[in-house]
Order: sequence, then C-alpha cells, then structure tokens
Amino acid sequence: MDIHRNEREAVIEHRVLRDRAAMAAVMDDWRQLDARAADPLSYFQSADWCHGWIEAFGNARRRPEIHLLRRNGSLIAVWPLMLSGRGLKRLEPLGWPHSQYANILIDPAFDGQDAARRLLAGLTGARHDVALLESVPEGSALARTLAGSTPLAGRANTAAMLDLSVFASPDAYAASLSKTQRRNRNRRRSALSRHGALSFDVLFPGDPAFAGAIETCVRFKRIWLRETGRRGAGLAFDRFERFLARLSGDRDSLSGACLSVLRAGDRLVAGELGFLHHGHYHAYLGAFDWELRDASPGKTQMDMTVCWLIEKGVATYDLLANPADYKESRSNRTLALETYALPANLAGRAYANLWTARLRPGLKQLYEILPHRLRQLARFGQSLGVFLVIA
Repeated sequence: MDIHRNEREAVIEHRVLRDRAAMAAVMDDWRQLDARAADPLSYFQSADWCHGWIEAFGNARRRPEIHLLRRNGSLIAVWPLMLSGRGLKRLEPLGWPHSQYANILIDPAFDGQDAARRLLAGLTGARHDVALLESVPEGSALARTLAGSTPLAGRANTAAMLDLSVFASPDAYAASLSKTQRRNRNRRRSALSRHGALSFDVLFPGDPAFAGAIETCVRFKRIWLRETGRRGAGLAFDRFERFLARLSGDRDSLSGACLSVLRAGDRLVAGELGFLHHGHYHAYLGAFDWELRDASPGKTQMDMTVCWLIEKGVATYDLLANPADYKESRSNRTLALETYALPANLAGRAYANLWTARLRPGLKQLYEILPHRLRQLARFGQSLGVFLVIA
C-alpha cells in the first residue's frame, strides 16, 4: 500500500486487490465510481463483469491484480488487471481474452493525469515480467495514461461502430439504406418466413428463456467456428455459456447483458448477446443456425436489434474489433485500438519484442490466409494456439 499527501493534506492511497474477498468488499464503491465516470467504453472494467469473470475462470494461472486509488477514503480510480501465465508472468486486462477493451475507471472530478501517474507508478516492483495491454481505445482513460508509451508496431486494430443518434426512428434508419440493401433485407425475411412466422425479442437476465437461449447461441457459434475453420480462444473456456448466463443486466435501466433473439415459429434461428453501458451497446456474441445460413438469419437479427436500440434511445451500436466486410457495411465510423507492452525486466522485454510484436502476429496472419480445407485440418493443432494465447 502506498500513501501520498499533498499540500492540502489530501490522502491518496494506492492498493492492490489480489483475491475475490477483497474484490467483493469494494463492489458497491466500484459500481458508484462506474456511474460517476459514465465511460461508455468501460463495460469490461465494470464491477459485475470483473467479479463474475474471476468467479468463473480465476485460478492459480489467472489471478486478480486490481489497482485502486482512494482520495480521503473515496474510491477515485480502478484499473482491473490480472496476473496470468505459467513461466513468464503477464499483467493483462482482467478477463482477457473475453474482455474486448482495455481501460481504466477514473472519477472525472479527480485530476486524471495525476491518477494515471500514480497507477503507473504502482506497477513498479510488481510480480510480473511484462504488462500486455491489448485493445486500448483511442481517447480512453487508459490511452491518455499511456500517452508517453509507444504502441506495438503491427498490432493496431479498429472497432466498427454505427452512430445511432443520427436516426430519429427505426423508419429513418430503414430509409437510410440503399435500394439494394432494402431489397436484400426483404428477400432475407421472406426466405426465413418459410420456416415459420418471424418474431423478435430482447431477453434480460432473470427472463425464463435467457439462460437456455445463451446456451443455444454459444452452441451455434461453436458450430460456425468448426464449419469455417476459425479459431475461438474465448469459446474454448469450459463453462463459458454458464458465465455469460450469470451476467447481470436490467431492462428498466437498459444496462448490462441482454440477448436479442430471432425465431422462425418456435425455432431460435439467430441471437446476439450484447452489453448496454452508459448509452453504448457492445455487440458481443452473434450466432445463427448453420442449417439456415443461406437465408442469412444473423443479418436479419442484427437489423432488428439496431431498430430496437434506436427505439430505446441507445447512442451507439458497437461491432467491436477486427475489421470484416459485414461490419463495414453496417457502420459509419471506426475507433482506433492499440496494443502496449510495458516490460518490467529482460524476460518481459524479450517477450514483447519477439513473440508479441513479431512471431504471434505472423502466425495468426499465416493461419488466416490458409485455404478453408487446411484451416479445418489446422483445428487439430488449435489447442496449442489456445494455450499460447491464454497460458
């Protein structure tokens, strides 16, 4: 614990939480700080996400390392990290690879630069070899904290977003589509309707069908990964669907987890798990029935989800990182993401310079350009790839 005093005798206290009991003890203060910060890109730093993730996946190789700042006893900053790895110890955003953005919660009433300086200073002497911070959003509290550091070359990414505030209504959104887009939209809905009358709903935790629909969507996603020969490190975690089903969410306040579901008759044909946070919607996990892929049920579900969000006054539909054609066609702006490696010793420097900056991106690029058949064969070696990502 570090304690500092300034000329006004304000006491600034730095602490590190390293177990679940310590996390549970600050949950109320953490939630209140989140509400004050009102940062739309901080869902993956929220108390409920972080505590739920540690409860589900925390172990000897994934331990919380949560840095706090208090000013005169009041919580003013939370930086949720975790210590991971077997040999070489990495300090990573808590919840990786499931967390999508790396960020810090900082009370806007407090000097953000001073908080950043204190938090970075708190990493000195820690038990890690390297701090690896992936998917740091441009303009975020963490990006400002790392303004003096150089991001890793070749590791830049972008998140695609649809600004919903420009649409006064779902009808205005539909009118913004091109003639071809509207024709394709109607064609997809007509094709799906042959399997039963279409119905759309948004489920929240506590709704009777929520957990079962989550399980179905995760099963759909795993089938899609298998059929397309893609890697899915996050879905390789045991009981991943159980973790998602236990997340919190509230219909009245439009916060936390929610699940859009599209049915044809009684058959669930597509779903999307998303997270609502301060007027921002993260499209976290979308999935569809592979048997109906020719009718594109996922695209119809996304279209209906966007209309629901507009009706509810949500400002942004966030398609998250990793560019793709379907994301580009549904977005009107992008957000730059950077990766930072902060070595604490020689071993960490070697890891950052060789594996993180060069070998890992090269292997990933090689895998992605393999023909479909070879990618399916490569699934037999995928367990090694998953180990390299999460070990």
